[in-house]
Amino acid sequence: MNKTNKFLLCALALCLAGSVQGKVMESSVATVNGRPVLSSEYDNYYEGVIEQYQAAAPQFLEQKHAKDFLGKEVLKELISKELMYQAAEEAKIVVKDSEVDEGINEIKTRFAVDENGKQDPKGADKRFNEALKKQHLTLKSYKAKIKKDIAIKKLMEAQIQASVKPVEEADVKALYANVEAALKNKTKALKALEKEDPAKLQEAQLIAAKLKQLTAEQVRVGHIYLAVTKDMSKEEAQKKADLAKQIKKELDGGMDFSAAVQKYTEDKTALASGGDMILIKGIAPKEIDAAAFTLPVGKVSAPVQSEVGWHIIKVKEKRAEKEIGYDDIAKDLAQYIAQQKIQKAMTDYVNGLADKADIKVTKTFDVDKEIEAAAAQRAAEEAKKEAAKASAEKAK
Repeated sequence: MNKTNKFLLCALALCLAGSVQGKVMESSVATVNGRPVLSSEYDNYYEGVIEQYQAAAPQFLEQKHAKDFLGKEVLKELISKELMYQAAEEAKIVVKDSEVDEGINEIKTRFAVDENGKQDPKGADKRFNEALKKQHLTLKSYKAKIKKDIAIKKLMEAQIQASVKPVEEADVKALYANVEAALKNKTKALKALEKEDPAKLQEAQLIAAKLKQLTAEQVRVGHIYLAVTKDMSKEEAQKKADLAKQIKKELDGGMDFSAAVQKYTEDKTALASGGDMILIKGIAPKEIDAAAFTLPVGKVSAPVQSEVGWHIIKVKEKRAEKEIGYDDIAKDLAQYIAQQKIQKAMTDYVNGLADKADIKVTKTFDVDKEIEAAAAQRAAEEAKKEAAKASAEKAK
């Protein structure tokens, strides 16, 4: 299975893993050329996205209208998918049952880890079916969704192959020159680039920042984490501190670090890797950073306190900062340019479909109501000003 298909199936698996409570209403949030985009499909997708943000960026959800923003993006994505599927039907694209089965098997592998983070391939089918049940889906209906998405993938591959030209080395060298200027902070070159195209400057700076992270000094550590939350009592927080000291004592007494991770860590998502994590210098909280980058390989830290709790780390491997040149990243830059070309081609194609389609959106968002209310208020104020102006003119 190619990378595009794996990415698609990963997204489907993430949505499937989300839980949706209550009865599914078969109303619609939009219609595309008369075909409904079902509320149930929107709800499933939206809840999956919200769960991902709750896990990875909960602070974003605290912003005003953040959920509306995500909801509008979900709706836009579903409308785009329906447009592409209708185009795939018109193009008479065929999806074989074997391709659907391959997709289902790929998704099932993502359920091979149990709720405790342990590998349990035998329980994958059970967890997969439980996830289907939570979303009020049958295997038959889920296969239909997979078939639809594979058809869309085939359509887009055909469109991209026809419209996207191969990346030329001149383009790669031009991007590298911009990135190198950002990496080495070449002020004159950066100012010239900003004058030429501010978007290119931002692109170079973002790539340079990513490269600095990837090439910075790194350390692989084993990590035991004990959470301390703001709503904990002093007694509960003290128990965590005492437990951290006890764990360190057991480790000093000969307890295997991986066994201690399995027994004590509260970072369940890290259990599958034995608590291992890669730290980039300057990125981790300063308390952890200081311990990780000063300890010799093989040594275990004393309990380290951060804003979120207690940490005990074992340094397993260190990597010095790396120097990079054109030959080191030329292939990656070429892939980046290719991806940008593909994304633009996909966006242009979907926008073209949307321009010709009959799209009616019935889903409303609070942020839209506020925008409409603000626009109405501005219109009323302008009308009032015009009336006052007209009245003044008449009085003359």
